[in-house]
Amino acid sequence: MTIRKQFYILALILLAIPVTCVIFVTTYRYVKSPERYMENGFKEIKDLDLSEKDIKTVEDNLKLLPPDIETAIIEDSGHVLYSTMEEFQADTTISKVETWRYFNDTSSSYFYQFTALNLELNTSTILISRIDRDKKKSAKKSHLMTYLLIFLFCIVCFCVMFIALLSKNIFDSIIIIKNQTDQISNGDINTPITRKGGSVKLNEITSILQSLENMRISLLEVQNRKSKFIMGISHDLRTPVAIIKGYIEALKDGVITDKKEINQTYELIEGKTERLETMINTLINYMKLNDNDIREQLIPSSISRLIIDFSKEAEITGTIYKRKVVSKIDLPVDIEIPLDKNLVNRAFENIFSNAIRYTEEGDQITLISFIDEENNIIFKIQDDGIGIAKKDLDHIFELFYRGTNSRREEGMGIGLSVVKNIIDTHQWKINVESEKNKGTTFIIKIPVKTK
Repeated sequence: MTIRKQFYILALILLAIPVTCVIFVTTYRYVKSPERYMENGFKEIKDLDLSEKDIKTVEDNLKLLPPDIETAIIEDSGHVLYSTMEEFQADTTISKVETWRYFNDTSSSYFYQFTALNLELNTSTILISRIDRDKKKSAKKSHLMTYLLIFLFCIVCFCVMFIALLSKNIFDSIIIIKNQTDQISNGDINTPITRKGGSVKLNEITSILQSLENMRISLLEVQNRKSKFIMGISHDLRTPVAIIKGYIEALKDGVITDKKEINQTYELIEGKTERLETMINTLINYMKLNDNDIREQLIPSSISRLIIDFSKEAEITGTIYKRKVVSKIDLPVDIEIPLDKNLVNRAFENIFSNAIRYTEEGDQITLISFIDEENNIIFKIQDDGIGIAKKDLDHIFELFYRGTNSRREEGMGIGLSVVKNIIDTHQWKINVESEKNKGTTFIIKIPVKTK
């Protein structure tokens, strides 16, 4: 049960407690009220031939009596004005002798009380009240109050237990969240985040654990990428540095003495130095792609014109490398979307340069672009080269990953990772389809936002 539902139930219970108490008090007062037991009697008193003041005096005296008591009002003459006793009927007359004899005979069964009423009548009037000595009837009538008290007590106990359970559930949930966040803050991102023990039910608080688990996985991926990044840099930079160092040591130790060999060595050192500089610049440019400030600097530009111009340049490049480049561009020239022209061109060039690298002279590279039914611009760069192995398809966009076919070529495994970052920066989508020895197709989906 969610915490929201539990609080709804708690609110209803808290509302039910005072309502139940009000009902209980009202019922109790009604049960204990003389009016309940002498309701008809009070009506009869109002019908008596008495002044309003006398009627009020009688009612006030009756209200002072216990609710289950029997009463009778008798004038000095023996006339019965009012009675709830079966032996004395209202509006009848009984002699004093008979009255006192009856009271004497029944005194062992009843407690009697006699009260003089100060009425405006010409004769004195006595209020006679009695109650059964064994009190069995009274005990039976009090059972209802006992049941009501038990019922109210049970409701209060239930409310207290529910509040305690709800509080414990919330407290335990918070403790779990605290422990798991402490785990992450202490640097332990290898241990999965779970609801340990399972004693706490799933609720809005414990559902945060799933977000924490997703965050943990993201942090772990970032850490792995960082480690891989450092290892990749170390690996790719170590080779040219080692070669340069070896050549310098050879010159220093006099191993190379021939002037021509010395010049060749200098040329090799210069070439390796330039290669090292290129690699460092590539890494710097890659890191810049992760800068949020650069990602946000997107200017509305014509994506149609950019694709058309790139296709024309690709045809010229294909001629130089003896590749057949075919363009099939079907786009209106007035489509503008936010983009960074330099970054987008760089992504297209990286894909196209791979198509050049992994095709042979005379092979065909096709550039296709159109608008699909969902109002997205589709841009495909398709070649019929050596293709990508199936096991490499899921990893080609990973940093420093070099597929089976690319290991024979120089490179750092950054090109397609750069492409993926650029596409993600623009919130576009990229997909690749390939089959070994049959070619590869990169598909870029660019959403067009309509006004």
